[in-house]
Amino acid sequence: MKNQKMTPKCLLVKAAEQVEDKREEYKEVLLQLNRMLKRAEPHNEWSDRLRHTYEQMKEYALFVQSIEMFLRSSAKKMK
Repeated sequence: MKNQKMTPKCLLVKAAEQVEDKREEYKEVLLQLNRMLKRAEPHNEWSDRLRHTYEQMKEYALFVQSIEMFLRSSAKKMK
């Protein structure tokens, strides 16, 4: 199968699966950060920076999820 040419649809599906795998790993990091935030003292410099980082990472996670959805929908539209 490695010698066979992959169709564009297969390439899109494979890319979406790779993005999904990374998204799942990233989700674990977000959960760890969230746990750290819950234990952190409120309103100190460290927790404020951590909270800001967490919010940025959540936005990035949504962006990555949209890429995965785009790849999957593009693959479904291909014949």
